[in-house]
Amino acid sequence: MVDTVLSILANSHPNFELVVVDQSKDDETFKALESLGPDLRLKYLRSKTIGKGDALNAGLQETMGSIIALTDDDCTVPPNWLEEFASVFITYPKVAVAFCCVEAGEYDRAAGFVPDFVRTGDRMLTSMQDARHVRGLGAGIAVRRDMTEELGGFDPMLGPGSKFHDCDDRDIAIRALLSGHHVFETSTISVKHFGFRSWQQGPQLARRNFLGIGAAYSKFLKCGRIELMYIPAHEFLIYALWPPIKDMLCLRQPRGIVRITAFVEGFIAGLRTRVDRATMKFTGDSA
Repeated sequence: MVDTVLSILANSHPNFELVVVDQSKDDETFKALESLGPDLRLKYLRSKTIGKGDALNAGLQETMGSIIALTDDDCTVPPNWLEEFASVFITYPKVAVAFCCVEAGEYDRAAGFVPDFVRTGDRMLTSMQDARHVRGLGAGIAVRRDMTEELGGFDPMLGPGSKFHDCDDRDIAIRALLSGHHVFETSTISVKHFGFRSWQQGPQLARRNFLGIGAAYSKFLKCGRIELMYIPAHEFLIYALWPPIKDMLCLRQPRGIVRITAFVEGFIAGLRTRVDRATMKFTGDSA
C-alpha cells in the first residue's frame, strides 16, 4: 500500500489530491501512512463500511476534482498516470469512464498468475451494443464526477468485500453506456499489478468474479430491460460455458466449470435482491 501511495504522489500532474480509504480493522494502514510524513495532497479516511463499492463512494465524497482516478492497494502507477487520464477526458468530452492497462508485476509464472488487462490499441465504446465488450479492471479506472453522481455512485453491493464480490468496475461502465455516455479503453498508460494468485487460488477467484458478474448482469432483467439480456448471455456463453466445452472437444479435462455455477448462482441471487431502477443499483435487501 505504501508503494501505491508513493507512486501516486510522484505523479507529474500539478494539481491533485489523494484520498486513501481504509476499511481495515487495525491501525496498520494509518501507521504506514503516518511514517511517510506530512503531505497536503494526501488525505486518510477511516471508514466503518466493508466493501469496495462503499469505499469508492466514500472516497468520491471526500474529493473535489472533476475527474477521479482509482487504483488498488496492490498496484503502482507511472508518473504520467494522472496527466494521461486527464488528457483522455479533455480530448473526448463524451467519455465518462476510462480504463488503462493493468500489467502484471514480476512473479513466478510456474507458481500462479496475476490478473491483468492489456490492450494493444485504444478502443472507444459508445453504445448499448458495446456494453458486452467492457473488460477493464478497477485497478486502473477513471471517472467523471458529474456522471458518477448522476448515476448515484458506485453500487455498494458489488466489489471485493461486498455481498457480490466483483464487477464494480464493469458495472459503472455499463451503467454509463446505458445513460448515453462513452467508455474509453486506452493502451497508452498502464499500472503495475502485484496481486499474485497461486494456481490453487484460481478456482476461488473465478468463483468470486463470476458470482459478481452474474449478479450485476441480473439487474437488466430486474429493471425490465429485456432488450439488454444479450449482455449476460454473451458473457455466460463466451467466458463461462464455452471454455469447458472447448476443452472437451479437444479431449482435455474441462476447466472453469466453477464459472458456470458461480454465474448462475450470482444471477439468481441478484434477481432476489432489490434494485433501484433509476440508478440501476442494488438497494441492499431481498426482493
